Amino acid sequence: MAHPPLSGETASLVAWLHQKALIGATVEAILQGLCGQALAMGLDLDRAVVAYLVFHPQFDGMTFTWTRDTGRAVRQAATQPDIRRLPSPFLHMQTTGTEELRYRLDEGGEPLPFPLLDHLRSFGFTDYLAFFRPFGSSADPTLWPDLPPGTVMRAGVTGSFSTKRSGGFTKCELDVLRALVLPYAVAVKAAATFEMAEILLGTYLGAATGRSVLRGHVQRGHGHRVHAVILYSDMRDSTALAAGSSLETYLATLNAYFDCVVDAIDAQGGEVLKFTGDGVLAMFPFEEGTQAGTKACWLALAAARDALDQLGNVNAGRAAAEESEIRCGIALHAGDVMYGNVGSARRLDFTATGPAVNEVCRLEAQCKTLAVPLILSDVAASLHAGPLLSLGWHELRGVGRAIEAFSLPEHRI
Repeated sequence: MAHPPLSGETASLVAWLHQKALIGATVEAILQGLCGQALAMGLDLDRAVVAYLVFHPQFDGMTFTWTRDTGRAVRQAATQPDIRRLPSPFLHMQTTGTEELRYRLDEGGEPLPFPLLDHLRSFGFTDYLAFFRPFGSSADPTLWPDLPPGTVMRAGVTGSFSTKRSGGFTKCELDVLRALVLPYAVAVKAAATFEMAEILLGTYLGAATGRSVLRGHVQRGHGHRVHAVILYSDMRDSTALAAGSSLETYLATLNAYFDCVVDAIDAQGGEVLKFTGDGVLAMFPFEEGTQAGTKACWLALAAARDALDQLGNVNAGRAAAEESEIRCGIALHAGDVMYGNVGSARRLDFTATGPAVNEVCRLEAQCKTLAVPLILSDVAASLHAGPLLSLGWHELRGVGRAIEAFSLPEHRI
């Protein structure tokens, strides 16, 4: 759509949007700044919304709403049922490819095609301008199985501007808003893309590791040593479960176990380093030679206890449903974790290695042998301030020394 030449103020606002895209401003900052400057230019704007689809393990869309009353942009995540629940201008534009909709809300009692518009009219809004700027791609239809046959969910930035002024937007205001849509959508896409990259890297690599990769620590051989209390958890009887269950049952059971363990680690500030099949490797870093080791051990032990408690609650529900019990063993150790990029020139993994990692994995296997759900090495036990029960000295495969194992008194054999 052709636009008249931009005024100086509009051109400045376009340049501001370009700058925000370059510096990686958040969507909230972009929306609040845009609306604040639009008001300063004299645009009678009372509400603005921007939304887009997301790649996220829990959500499918993100919406940001600004109102003049608050001057703030509020974020709201949406799932597919939320997005499909009611017909809306945004859903209509994304599924039809329509790039602009405008509705006067103050023209008598004319019926309106979307419930949202009736809602806005009831709050005194008089004009509504919506836009959609497509990315040229569509969401994977297998991820949206409940859409009507033949319906395509287009990816892009969707937004709207609304006013309560009598008579609605002026032609000049509409020209300005339409001129801002494209640079605004570009700035929002830049912000959304960076945030999704951060979320996905954090989801698959862990929050700290994901941030490290985004900062450019991606060369093979780049890494560092971290002194930490190390937690390793391994699910029992997973091989038999995989052989005797459907894929859906196996994955649901595995995810129920991971929910218990990972949520407990996250709650205590630990960093999940890797999933190894049905195992979870995590660390609680601390500076060697300081009292911080005692706190790190306390946090790791609290995470282990919490994970076992959560599994107990899950198993109570599974027993009522006549499902098999989920069991695991957890080991705690302390030492240096060598953490960095390893692999081939074209396929890398940001992984944790080193003797301490090998030792904690070997130690966890003793949980089954000694019939305890939780075991600590002598090194981890030296950091623990409370009572522990010695389980004796044990030779571990691949470990060059005998390790004294400990457990909590309540896990007495």
